[in-house]
Amino acid sequence: MRRNLHARFFVFVLFFVAGGARADEWVIGQVVSVHDGDTATVATRDGKTLRVRFYGVDAPERATEYWPDQAFGKEAGDFMADLLLNHAVKVRLTGEHTYQREVGEIFIAGRSASRELLRVGLGWWNRPFARKDATLRRLEQRARKAHIGLWRDKHPLAPWRYRKQYHGRAN
Repeated sequence: MRRNLHARFFVFVLFFVAGGARADEWVIGQVVSVHDGDTATVATRDGKTLRVRFYGVDAPERATEYWPDQAFGKEAGDFMADLLLNHAVKVRLTGEHTYQREVGEIFIAGRSASRELLRVGLGWWNRPFARKDATLRRLEQRARKAHIGLWRDKHPLAPWRYRKQYHGRAN
């Protein structure tokens, strides 16, 4: 019994370490589609496709079968499409996954797409998942103070609150 427990613990440790091995892995590719303001698909040089959820940010929602467009959802998606679509990028994968997406920071010509989204005021700093990222915090604060993008609205609705309104409709 004790030997079985040790074996399970060993397998768990190996799984945990192997799962963390992808953290800060870099891939090079081209953005082949932009789904919304915080998700894109990248075709990598080695022939794979990765659906990437942008590190550290949350953008207004685009319409799905579960909810209509959120205010500024189209603008955020269009901004990202203009910035990234059909361009060569580098992606720093964090090793995390969410809803069948890799979490990563996409860079185009050395510029972070996550940072650009906040710089133009079309997203929120995703505090729970990038708590220590002072740059993202600062960029959101500057956009709020300048009343640019979605911060022109006196009471912009955060995407996590928007999604919660439709909780139970999505799987």
